[in-house]
Amino acid sequence: MYNLKPKHVLKSKKMALFVTSLAISGALGTVKVYAAPEVERYSGINRYETAAKVCDAGWDTADYAVIVNGENYPDALAAAPLAAKYDAPILLTGADTLNAYTSSEISRLNVKNVFIVGGKGVVSQSIEDSLKSRDIKVTRLSGDDRYETALAVAKKVGKSKEVVLVNGNDFRDGMTIASIAALKEMPIILTQGTYMPADVKKYLNNTSKMDQVYVVGDSNTISDGAISSLSNVKRIGTGNAYNKNVSVIEAFAGEIDTSTLYIASAKDFPDSLGASALAYKISSPVLFVDSPMDQATATFLKNHIVNKLKVLGGSGAISYDLETIARNLPLEVGSTNNFTDTIWQDEEYTPRSTVVVIATDGSRKEVPVEWNLTNINTTKPGIYTFTGTLSGSDKTVYTTLTVKPLPYKIDNLTETASSKASYKLPTTVPAQMTDGTTDEVAVNWDYGTQSGNKPGVYIFNGTVDKYSKKVKLTLTITAGSTKTIKSIANIKVTRAKKSDYTRPTTVKAIMSDGSTESVAVTWGNETKYGTGVYTYEGTVSGYSKKVKLMLIVTGEGGTDPNDPNYPDNPDNPDDSKDLGELDAIMQDESYPTTVEYPEGTKNYVAVTWTEAVSIDSNFEDSSEYIDDCRIAKFTLKGTLKDGTEVKATIGIIPRIVTLNVDGGTSNVPAIVINVDRSDYPSGVFNMSDLSERINVVIKKPDGTREAKKVHVLLWNPPVIDISDSNTYYVTATIKYYSSPVTVTIRVTD
Repeated sequence: MYNLKPKHVLKSKKMALFVTSLAISGALGTVKVYAAPEVERYSGINRYETAAKVCDAGWDTADYAVIVNGENYPDALAAAPLAAKYDAPILLTGADTLNAYTSSEISRLNVKNVFIVGGKGVVSQSIEDSLKSRDIKVTRLSGDDRYETALAVAKKVGKSKEVVLVNGNDFRDGMTIASIAALKEMPIILTQGTYMPADVKKYLNNTSKMDQVYVVGDSNTISDGAISSLSNVKRIGTGNAYNKNVSVIEAFAGEIDTSTLYIASAKDFPDSLGASALAYKISSPVLFVDSPMDQATATFLKNHIVNKLKVLGGSGAISYDLETIARNLPLEVGSTNNFTDTIWQDEEYTPRSTVVVIATDGSRKEVPVEWNLTNINTTKPGIYTFTGTLSGSDKTVYTTLTVKPLPYKIDNLTETASSKASYKLPTTVPAQMTDGTTDEVAVNWDYGTQSGNKPGVYIFNGTVDKYSKKVKLTLTITAGSTKTIKSIANIKVTRAKKSDYTRPTTVKAIMSDGSTESVAVTWGNETKYGTGVYTYEGTVSGYSKKVKLMLIVTGEGGTDPNDPNYPDNPDNPDDSKDLGELDAIMQDESYPTTVEYPEGTKNYVAVTWTEAVSIDSNFEDSSEYIDDCRIAKFTLKGTLKDGTEVKATIGIIPRIVTLNVDGGTSNVPAIVINVDRSDYPSGVFNMSDLSERINVVIKKPDGTREAKKVHVLLWNPPVIDISDSNTYYVTATIKYYSSPVTVTIRVTD
């Protein structure tokens, strides 16, 4: 479980409404990120030192190592899956004497076991003896030829549901698939191009029991006749060496990660061989690049987001010009969304392992993300924010996690009604939550025990999600009740759009004893009264008249016809609970879905707004802060979960166009603030000192832009030491802005 701390404490209705609206909308904004791939080169004075440097990058210690001849590729082609099985580096040696770089790495790693791949003609007995003299256990895997040697390695790798078949006469086919075969733990088997050696055929004689036999290359590489006896065959890789390399990588696109690429020359095997034992650890492939770059390779790079390039070999293998070309071809991340997740208290939570980003060509790509978490503690309700880094880059995304409280106590209900028709089972019940609040929670009732309108006592059992007990409702239908419906006022409603209004399921009735009750209503078909005006007739059980409703849609040109059958409800005056003025919301943001009720209790309940009427559309910008700017005000009317009717007013803040600093109003690619180091002799800089310098930019009704101050809710980190660098990156959580932003601090002397 990841251990999270709340981003901030909700101290007011204003902040609670802001966060709730933010979480429900699911739109935390868009993070702009740009980064060319980082480049790391593994190179030495020769192939042996290059292999040693790859080893040094991947292993601090290792119990096993795989040694192959650095001048003779055939025996080495099958080595990568073996190395992966034993988490071993692949090191190179000459035929007669153990190479000094390899010997040094074996000592550094404190290797206890070595696999020698190949016979004594390619790795001599004297090398084997020298290793044994160092108390290292040596296992030689070899055969009479390269095909038998590959089989010996395959048997050591062990049984697998998948195998790879490559032409043993071209090292590039084996190197293309090596890191992928290592990742999937499948042996690499060698064959001739036009026929299959007998021992290989014997090894593969039960392919019908395998899930897949991958054959690298088309029929020009391995003929159809050579593989005619095999089952479950899938050819991968066609064309020249570079086309084949790219198409093999793309064949496993769902299983590998191309955010990091190992690039090697296709002109020789050693550099890519050593990397195949390392690349699989991060699910990366090896890509062939040479000068001039093949079109298939260039197209592949242009269509992928690459954060890191691992260059294998010195400038003689891959020139620095070629490195620059490869670095500049891949797509970059243009933008990615932040995320909102909601779970119940005590539920397990695992952050998403990948995110979808928009690349600089407008396409959508999936990129791995690494979150800055060690465990998540979901035992406490709250709203938490944590950060992640796009794999292989320093670009940050954010997730806001809402941990919902659980209901822990729900009291049983007792109700009385004169008849079934006059009573409607509640859809929610009040519950005490584990965060100390009281909330309305949805309930599903068992309807089996209620029958007709006969007097008596009826028991209902209700189920509430995440509550282990049943909720009991005792309903008493009174005998001989003479209370009847006296009248129900017709209804008149005005809306800007027809879709903004939902006909009510209950209406208020004046009863014969003078009381008011909510009774269920069933509406009939719609009738068009006139332009933009619609009427409906409803039926209420126990009431002989029809209930009439008129809907006036101003957006369709509807106006009040002043029909006397639809008065302004004089018999049903507005007795809604007035919540006063709610906290303002941003233009185009949804109205808040919860309100504090009763006011001052810090108890937030769900509300459904049924009416929104504009009461002011004048632009107000008298304040220097955006908090007090308004482009409109509305009167809202709605219903709480318990049926309580409420009303409130709400102001609309103009939409933020962009962020800037020091009163600027133009669009800027990044927020950059300059700081003079001499102003802070202690070297300690409080980020709160910069809060006044950040501003938002709004667009006024006349089209002009205006800068407004904002409140920075949180700096991360809140304090930095500016004594040891000239550039720092911090994040600022800004009120009314949809997501934390990265601020670059440039320190000048």
